[in-house]
Amino acid sequence: MIQKLLCSIAFIFPFLGVVFGQQEFGLTVTKELCGEKYHGRGYVNDGHLKAANYIKEKFVEYGLKPIQEDYFQPFNISVNTFPNDVLISIDNQKLNIGSDFIIDAISGSANGSFTPFVIDSDKDFFEFEFGPTDRSNKILIIKAPETKDIDTNEMYRMWKYKGSQLAPVIWLTNSKFTWTVGKTATEFPIFEIRDSLFAFKITSNSKIDIKVTNEYKENLTTNNVIGKIEGKCKKKTIVITAHYDHLGRMGNEAYFPGANDNASGTAMLLYLAKYYSENMPPCNLVFMSFSAEEVGILGSKHYVKNPLFPLSDIKFLVNLDILGTGEEGITVVNGAVYEKQFKKLTTINSKNNYLKKIKVRGKAANSDHYFFSEAGVPSFFIYTMGGVSYYHDIYDKAETLPLNEFDNLAKLLQDFVRKL
Repeated sequence: MIQKLLCSIAFIFPFLGVVFGQQEFGLTVTKELCGEKYHGRGYVNDGHLKAANYIKEKFVEYGLKPIQEDYFQPFNISVNTFPNDVLISIDNQKLNIGSDFIIDAISGSANGSFTPFVIDSDKDFFEFEFGPTDRSNKILIIKAPETKDIDTNEMYRMWKYKGSQLAPVIWLTNSKFTWTVGKTATEFPIFEIRDSLFAFKITSNSKIDIKVTNEYKENLTTNNVIGKIEGKCKKKTIVITAHYDHLGRMGNEAYFPGANDNASGTAMLLYLAKYYSENMPPCNLVFMSFSAEEVGILGSKHYVKNPLFPLSDIKFLVNLDILGTGEEGITVVNGAVYEKQFKKLTTINSKNNYLKKIKVRGKAANSDHYFFSEAGVPSFFIYTMGGVSYYHDIYDKAETLPLNEFDNLAKLLQDFVRKL
C-alpha cells in the first residue's frame, strides 16, 4: 500500500512541478517587465530600450540565434511624451493622476493659474475663438455628452481638440480612463477629469493650477527583437510574435505597468523560446518581439516592409497579446479566415480539454498579426477571455494578473505547432 502511495506521489509531483514551473515562469517575467525600472516600457527614461535589452538577454541565455548580425531590428517613430510633472489642482485641491484624472496623450504644455470658461454650445465656442475674450488665462471646461448621438459626440470632440489649440482644456467625464501613446501634439494640454468623484464644483470663480510639459520626440529609434531556433525540418518556419512595448509614463507620479497588455504575451513568447531551446522543435521557429505596437502596430509593420527572410517562407504565424487570464477561454482573430488551422486548434483543445472555450473571430487590424496576414502570411492573433479587465490604465499590474491558464495555453500552443 505504501509502495503504491509513493508511486502515485512520484507520478503526481513531477506533473505538478511542470505546471507550477510554467505558470511561475510567466508570473516572474510579467512581474519583471512591469517593474518601475522599465517605466511602463514606453518612451520616457528609455523604458522601451531597457525592455528590449531584457528580451535580448533572454534570447542569448536560451541559445536563440539572430537571423542576421544582431537580435535588434531598429526603426524610427515619433511620439509625444510626458517626462516631467503632470499636475492639476482645483481651488487648491490636488487631483491624483491616473485615478482622478489623466491627460490626453496628444497634450501640449502649459504652466500657471487659470480661470474657467465653460463651453456648452457652438455659440460659446465661437465666442471663445473669435470674441473679445482674453484667452491667455482661461481654461476651457467641457462636460462630455451622455448620448450616443453621433453628431453630438462629434461636435463635442471638435470642441475638445480644436479648443486645445487655443487654451488648456478640462474634459469632464465619467467614462473609464483609457490611455494610449500620442503620435502628434496639440498646443495646450487636455485634462480628462472624473466628473462624479469630487465634492467640489468648478465655478466661474474657480482657480485652476496646472503644470504639464510635453516632449515630442521625432525619429526616436526603437527595436524589434528577433531570434530563431532551428528545428528538425529546415524547410518550414513558424513564427511566434508578441509586442513588448506599452504606454510608458504620464509624468513623474504615474506609469502604466501593462501586465496583461502585453507583459503576459511576452512572457509566453519567452517561455516557448526557452522550452524549444531545450526541446528541438519540429520545424524552424522564429520569435519576434515587437516595439511600437501601442503606437499603431508600427514594429510589425516595419518588419513586414523590411523582412529579414522571405515572408513566403513562413508557414504560419501566431501572435500573442493579452494572455493574462483565460477563465472563459481564448479568442482567435483570423480563425474564420484560416479555417483549416482553426479546426486543428479546436480539435487539439477538445481532445485534451485545455481551455474552456475557443471563440472564433474574423479579420481585425488590432494587433501585430495584421500586416503579416495582409501580406499573405497565414496568421492568428490569440488573446484570453475572462477574469480581470484592466486595460490601458494604471491598474493593469502584475499582482492583479493570475495567469491561471498559462500552462494549459502553453500546452495547446506546443501541440498546435507540432500539428502545423
